[in-house]
Amino acid sequence: MVSGKKIAAAVSVTALVAGLSYMAYFDYKRRNDRQFRRKLRRDRKKVEKTATKISSPSIDEISDLAMELLGKVASEPMPQSPEDKEQFFMAQVSKGEALSSLGASAYPEAACCFFQALKVYPNPVELVMIYQKTTPDAVFKLVMAMMAQEVKQKQARYFDVFPPRDSNVRIKDKSKMEGKTKYKHSEDGVKSDVVVPNRALFATKGVEQGEVVYEEESVVSALLPCAQNGKFCYHCLRAVAEEKAETESTEDVEEKVEETGSTESTEDVEKKVEETEPVEETKKSSATFECEKCHDAVYCSEKCRQDAYDAYHQFLCPSSNKTAREFAELTQKSHELAPILIAKFFGTLVDREKKKEIARALGVSDKGDTDEYTTWEHLEIMRYLELIPTANDATALHKLGEVMSASVPGLNEFVTGERYTMLKGKLDYNAFTVHTEGVVPKETPETHVSDTMRDDHTKSAVGISMYLISSHIAHDCDPNVQIVFPDGTDKAAVKALKSIAVDEELRISYVDPQQSVEERQKQLQALYRIKCACKKCEADLEAAKAEAAAAPAAEDKAETVEEKSAEAVKTIDPNDEGTPSFAAVAASPTPVSAVEDKAEVVEEPEASPLKTIDPSDEGTPSFAAVAASPSPVEAKAEEAEKPEAETDEEEYETEESSDNE
Repeated sequence: MVSGKKIAAAVSVTALVAGLSYMAYFDYKRRNDRQFRRKLRRDRKKVEKTATKISSPSIDEISDLAMELLGKVASEPMPQSPEDKEQFFMAQVSKGEALSSLGASAYPEAACCFFQALKVYPNPVELVMIYQKTTPDAVFKLVMAMMAQEVKQKQARYFDVFPPRDSNVRIKDKSKMEGKTKYKHSEDGVKSDVVVPNRALFATKGVEQGEVVYEEESVVSALLPCAQNGKFCYHCLRAVAEEKAETESTEDVEEKVEETGSTESTEDVEKKVEETEPVEETKKSSATFECEKCHDAVYCSEKCRQDAYDAYHQFLCPSSNKTAREFAELTQKSHELAPILIAKFFGTLVDREKKKEIARALGVSDKGDTDEYTTWEHLEIMRYLELIPTANDATALHKLGEVMSASVPGLNEFVTGERYTMLKGKLDYNAFTVHTEGVVPKETPETHVSDTMRDDHTKSAVGISMYLISSHIAHDCDPNVQIVFPDGTDKAAVKALKSIAVDEELRISYVDPQQSVEERQKQLQALYRIKCACKKCEADLEAAKAEAAAAPAAEDKAETVEEKSAEAVKTIDPNDEGTPSFAAVAASPTPVSAVEDKAEVVEEPEASPLKTIDPSDEGTPSFAAVAASPSPVEAKAEEAEKPEAETDEEEYETEESSDNE
């Protein structure tokens, strides 16, 4: 019987002979076959060219290679169950590491393996950070280029699947509709090839006035500092239910006295009422839920408390650690909600992706095609303001990394200063003010925040929130829709203010539309860099111009009236010697008496009786003297009546003396 050793030896000899034979054949073909030599040269040049592209590639070369590799892996089937995904992930990572060690020629295959592993990993952001630290730089760049190309492909079909059809709206590019293409310019004014889309939201069906077009949950929200008083939910912004301690009125006490048969007097009853009334106080409802650590975060339900803890409060709670407390103090001193919102956003982003992955594994995902887009991909579509980074931004970013590094691995590497500023710009441009029916304390210098929010000032503001669909609604000073909050939470509803036709653009007001056109345009330019040219602004500006043009004519007319009035009624100036004083005018006869006594007046000297009285002139009689002195006519009348006056005095004296006797 042939032993195993002999069989192994025979196999080894056979393999060796075959190898030597192939080497001999290869050498023969290389020496004698011209076509074979050409094929070898082409293959060698191809490998060298690929290695050169990978080692020192240009942006275009990487993009082209990434597109080629993306098409190669697109047809490969992906695992569905969690167990299969885990095995697939481990196999792809191991294969990618082995290929990376072979050199630049194997980098494209290695990038494909790492890219495939990335697609099944539950936390892509975390894995990208690991790739950045462990893979060759050329491989990492190629993986990122493949991701970028995939994002472009997803963005190309993004508006075909989002917003969902049941939202009754669609996002369109107005520039394409109007045939106007807008290009991006650099800081020095040089035009680039980057096209700036002018997206807006359009209705896909007719909506009547007062109807709700769609409803939408918020991406992230936060209470305003003035509303952080324990009366509003820190997660959904709902007014927390309150109840008052039961009190007894005078009638209630009297009824109890009658029921018990007590002989207490009315004074005793009133005393009981007075003792009872001060007890009335507002206390938290038994349905109120608090954070068990800080006791500052109040929630309206256990669900809100748990959702907030899972998403962000576990690392933002000021009582959890010193770093979280310092971060809270920093945001309070800076009077900005942006750092808190960005921290909440990343926590919510990771939490949502985990829940989506669990839902997919359980087969309960019901969001259709929109489920393939992450919250970050939705955010990248939004417009944003280009802001200048500040020292406070750098400090907030540093503290943010310290607070969330344990919960979100790789966040420090991913959220650079540029990305942080971009996120802040997206919040400033797209955030909405959340209104409430409840009573919110007035804003003070201590609770003031500098964040920009779209606010039409219809009701009291309780918080700030951002939405994926509503962020695409454009501004108009004469809006046809309004953001309302019917549930009393941060869940928004878009309500029609006018009848809206199919394919009509939805428009809201970013500022208070009741303000003057100058104030509206000033705020829009300062906050959103919008130069509004809506119909209402045009009409208001035309009215302002017409009013300004009519103003000079009105002023000229008023001046003419004033001149005529001045001629009719001369102004009395005491310093003017030719102007009569008040006393002189008062002492002068009226026109009627002047006519009656015309003869007597003619006999008077030619000196005018309307002489100006100067109190500083010793030779001039005082106001009392002039008022007491008789006029010429009165003087003559007194002379004629004087004997009668004397007779009367004598009679009066006689009567008085007789009375005394």
